[in-house]
Amino acid sequence: MDKQERKALKREYKRAKRKHVTLWKTLGIFCLVLALLVSLGAGVVKLFDNTMAALMGGKFWTLVNEDPDAIYYEMDFDSNEEMYEYGDKICYQVEAEGAALLMNNGALPLAEGAKVSTMSTSSVDLVYGGTGSGNVDASKADNLKASLEKSGLVVNPTLWDFYTTGEGAKFSRDYGEGESAALLGSFNIGEAPMSAYTQDVLDSFAEYGDAVIITLSRIGGEGADAKLDYLQLDETEKEMMAAAAQMKADGKVKSIIVLLNTSNALQVDFLKENEYGVDACLWIGGVGIKGTNAVADILAGKVNPSGSLVDTYLFDNMSSPAMRNAIPVTYAGDTTQIPDAADTYLIYQEGIYVGYKYYETRYEDFVMGTGKAGEYAYRNDVAFPFGYGLSYTGFAYSNMTTAYNAETDQFEMTVTVTNTGNVAGKETVQVYSQAPYTEYDKQNGVEKASANLVGFGKTDILEPGASETVTVLVDKRDLASYDTYNAKTYILDAGDYYLTVATDSHDAVNNFLAAKGYSPETTANRMDAAGNTALTYKWTQDKFDAETYATSANGTAITNQLSIADPNLYEGVEESVTWLTRNDWEGTFPSEEQVVFTLTEMLIRDLQNKRYDPANYEAVEMPTMGADNGLKLYDLMGKDYDDPMWEQLLDQLTFDEMVAMIADSFHWRMPAESVNAPGSRDENGPQGLTVALFGSSLGVEATAFTSEDVMAATFNTELLYEVGKVIGNNCLAAEVSCLYGPGANMHRIPYGGRNFEYYSEDGFLSGEICAAEVKGIQDKGIDVVIKHFALNDSEQDRIGLGVWLNEQAAREIYLKAYQAAFEESGANGVMTAYTRWGAVWSGGYKGLMTEILRKEWGNNGMSITDNVITTMVTGADGVLAGTTTYDAMLWYINSELPGYENDPVIVSAMREACHHNLYALSRSAAMNGIGPNTTVDAHEIPLVNTLRIAAVVLWVLTAGLIVLWALGKRKWKKTDGYLNYMTAKNAKKAAKNAGVADGAPVVEAPVVEAPAEESEEKPE
Repeated sequence: MDKQERKALKREYKRAKRKHVTLWKTLGIFCLVLALLVSLGAGVVKLFDNTMAALMGGKFWTLVNEDPDAIYYEMDFDSNEEMYEYGDKICYQVEAEGAALLMNNGALPLAEGAKVSTMSTSSVDLVYGGTGSGNVDASKADNLKASLEKSGLVVNPTLWDFYTTGEGAKFSRDYGEGESAALLGSFNIGEAPMSAYTQDVLDSFAEYGDAVIITLSRIGGEGADAKLDYLQLDETEKEMMAAAAQMKADGKVKSIIVLLNTSNALQVDFLKENEYGVDACLWIGGVGIKGTNAVADILAGKVNPSGSLVDTYLFDNMSSPAMRNAIPVTYAGDTTQIPDAADTYLIYQEGIYVGYKYYETRYEDFVMGTGKAGEYAYRNDVAFPFGYGLSYTGFAYSNMTTAYNAETDQFEMTVTVTNTGNVAGKETVQVYSQAPYTEYDKQNGVEKASANLVGFGKTDILEPGASETVTVLVDKRDLASYDTYNAKTYILDAGDYYLTVATDSHDAVNNFLAAKGYSPETTANRMDAAGNTALTYKWTQDKFDAETYATSANGTAITNQLSIADPNLYEGVEESVTWLTRNDWEGTFPSEEQVVFTLTEMLIRDLQNKRYDPANYEAVEMPTMGADNGLKLYDLMGKDYDDPMWEQLLDQLTFDEMVAMIADSFHWRMPAESVNAPGSRDENGPQGLTVALFGSSLGVEATAFTSEDVMAATFNTELLYEVGKVIGNNCLAAEVSCLYGPGANMHRIPYGGRNFEYYSEDGFLSGEICAAEVKGIQDKGIDVVIKHFALNDSEQDRIGLGVWLNEQAAREIYLKAYQAAFEESGANGVMTAYTRWGAVWSGGYKGLMTEILRKEWGNNGMSITDNVITTMVTGADGVLAGTTTYDAMLWYINSELPGYENDPVIVSAMREACHHNLYALSRSAAMNGIGPNTTVDAHEIPLVNTLRIAAVVLWVLTAGLIVLWALGKRKWKKTDGYLNYMTAKNAKKAAKNAGVADGAPVVEAPVVEAPAEESEEKPE
């Protein structure tokens, strides 16, 4: 057979194969690959179903026979638009009352129609909040230029265009596409250098020279803390300030106004000698979505500022004793062999002396010549004290009265506030206390600050000459001090106690000094201003008292619960810490050389104690599960936490339902059909409901409020209640039933990455403001979990930075910021921090989560973890300690808890966790739509079901195509094309074996069907 004949046979062979085999084979392989991919996708989506649902929508349950009349929490507005309008109004009001005027030589307010130049790249890119959960969509905010023009000012268009579209637009604090500098840890300031300014831009200042408004911005965010020099002016900013000063000297501009657009306290050493000729300085914090309009109205005089600083602003940030312990220290020794050990730690060696409590106390001791204060120069450190804020008018205080009400255990203080100027305005009234610092305290390590904020109030708008009597209630309990090392509870020393009405913390201390007989004249001017004894009240405690406040407000005994974080109370630990004491300022001020802990044995012991070991627990009976008691969660609505009916309801839960309710709460809470409990949609919200990223599917344009420090700076709890109501309404509109926020950690140092979502450096102020906001949110049926509980004052280690401190500091500073929200407003719960108390993770620490949070403070709600991104966060240890659910995007807890199905100790703890979770759920807006006849159908989200159905269809289709492929092959083998080609092929092979040359005559071989094993050979 010649080659042409063979080629013809081969073409017929392939044609027959294509007709009967190739199509089914191709489709079969394609469907097989697609089925594998879709099956894999279904598995991945199931694994991350919470994330997918949060991003794309979908729910894990359906209400069957939903009751339209069962609406327990309703919006206060007829439409979302009406809600947005009111939210914008409140956001404006918060900034209007929170912005603090720090200096003003008459440059403010600006005249109507004043021509101004907005200088700095930050002026076109304000800090509205923070990064991560504090993200604010700046595109929806009014920019500074628009706000100033709305207020009647004229803004330099040439300079503005330089920053937005000209050479100045090349400079920005953003670093990387779509990412924040703070989030990436670079903290780029991004100011435009003067070399980038063109001549026409420089010339434009003269025409718009009534004022140069310079904005200095700093941003904070999740996952990082700034470099130590981030909160100082960088060289480019100094060059810009110097250029503005030169223009003022040359007569091109009349005044220089600085806006401090930051929640992290900027070091203001440039104002000490005022080398740049600044005429006015206004702190505005993070301005939120509508705050720029309030800032502009303050500059234009349409609003009289009434904010008071919530942090001490310093000429030297490094002067704070806490700054000596701002950088994490690495443990000595090898900790790599210890499971889930932290590598780094901080020692809060300053104790209670955080912020103004240090500066004012050392100042008083310097004035009195006590405490080895040294030649302390208060004015070299402090630029503007805590509580400080100027006005465009003046106020006078008079007729202060104080009376103790034994029935309420409160001091009732009244003071008359009179507007002595010619502009209407509001005034913040602050009340501070001072407790005696006694020999007992010195001997037992009890520290006493010279000034403690214990109450505040705010006037209405007072017209010139008008007066208002303000009443402030002071709980006597807030005058007690915690005695860590002797009484191990709260004490009242014998001696003189003082209360005063003051304008700020420094004014308060001078009042106390005056009441003790000190004056500038009698102290060789160590006392820098005369105090006002008429605004001071003294009462005397006759004897030492360690009993009255040894129980909490709900009657629970108070004693040491946090000793695990105090290295001086650890048995067998050689290293000790010298806490800062006012008995010896110079001798105990923290050293730049940190105490280095070699904690290998200590860590091993604590982690072993932390890890669940059945041998350490008494035997308990396995709880009942899966009972048929006929109860629904609806039946428990309004029931007390300890109502016996709860036990019957909990008996109905299955083990798998308990695992889901505890281990799978990343932005959702899972439903439980056995008790007809719905799930809920949960979302972030330090400044309001966050709709970025995981909130993108909510379908509501939530109000983005100012940063929390601006909220606190209003010193207005009524306004903060309205903030909470707006946030609650936003959540209702978005069908969100639980808010991860607000945040109540402390501004321990100015460099904290999350300062934008925390209120202040003072625990009392933070607590009262938080309590008001929480009440507003929860009154709308939204569960609040206050974050990050606790000691999350640094974002430098997200796998559990160790913190070492004494219990007095923990209770009086860091936990006090949370306490009022629970005891006064019935807060639902907390979000635990990654932080460790000593070596033990916060959420796994029973002393914190159960003994204090549940028992002392009376919390019966849920307690959720921060996002579980590390195996340090464990399920068994958490539920035993008091954590009730896990914000777990990853599978760690979901894969861990099922292993304890036959362990009655852990199952009992899981049951109690579900009790808390269901109790909180029953009192939330998640119950809207659930009536007595409503049932809950739990199911996968639609995307998972869709992918699973698609996978099944594809596998069935693949199987069918494989069958057709096989049948096609059988038909193909019977075609003439196949048989003729295989005959020719076999003949060629036979001839080759016989040694016959190609083309020679041969005897034709009989036509036969090829053997099955040869049918798979490729054609030649």
